[in-house]
Amino acid sequence: MRTKELYRLGLSAALLSALVLDSGCWGRKFFRAPGETIETSTKVDSLLKENMVLQRRVYNLEKMLSSQQDYDRSVNAQTRLDLEELKDRLNALSQMLEESGAKPAAGPAAGRSRALPSAGAGALPDTLAGSGPAGAAGAGPGGRTGSVPVPSAEEIHRQTYLDFSRMEYQIALDESQAFLENYPDHPLGQEVRFVRGECYMELGKHFDALKEFSAVLQDYPRGKKVPPSLLRMAVCYDAIGDRGLSAGVVRRLVREYPASEEAAVAKERFADLLE
Repeated sequence: MRTKELYRLGLSAALLSALVLDSGCWGRKFFRAPGETIETSTKVDSLLKENMVLQRRVYNLEKMLSSQQDYDRSVNAQTRLDLEELKDRLNALSQMLEESGAKPAAGPAAGRSRALPSAGAGALPDTLAGSGPAGAAGAGPGGRTGSVPVPSAEEIHRQTYLDFSRMEYQIALDESQAFLENYPDHPLGQEVRFVRGECYMELGKHFDALKEFSAVLQDYPRGKKVPPSLLRMAVCYDAIGDRGLSAGVVRRLVREYPASEEAAVAKERFADLLE
């Protein structure tokens, strides 16, 4: 009986030892499993976030690329339109020169060049040489005598505004100078003087701009360009740092043209000067 009990105890001890030895590796794995699961979950979350960031960057890049392609197509289309318009103008000018008996200048850019009129010479920009009411064989009304007819005042005025709208400010100044030399007393003179002032403002030449706007006030005191000229004079004086003169011009504009749009703009922009 005692032998059987000892045998059972030995067998139990052997089984217990085997279980302890066998569970050493698995036990460690069992207790380590929760930590590894948390670490894996953290890595997965990190990868998901990184994936979202990359997807967002890809989306933004694709959107930028699409916008750039649309812009390129728009620019190319506008460039083609401008080229076609230039070709039409070159052809028209060549025909006008041939009809006037003048020989067109050679070269693809001849029709685009616009020389600055020399002092006292009465030279016109090449693009303005053409037929018109003032372009008879002799001198037209206000025009000059010469082999190349002088375009009408309306034609020069229209071309000046066209080039100003295209931001070709120096070319517009050259053309408007031809207008002033050939049609000094024309009613469109206030329009031409005004656009010359705006060209000088865009070029940062505020003193020259002030001269043009002052000429509008002096030569056309009741003209429709007086209020906008006063507003731009205030802007020019402010730009060159003379806020005293700027304030005086603003007060005159508000006093003499209180219901004008320019007066409303001046009140808002120069509110500190009116206090």
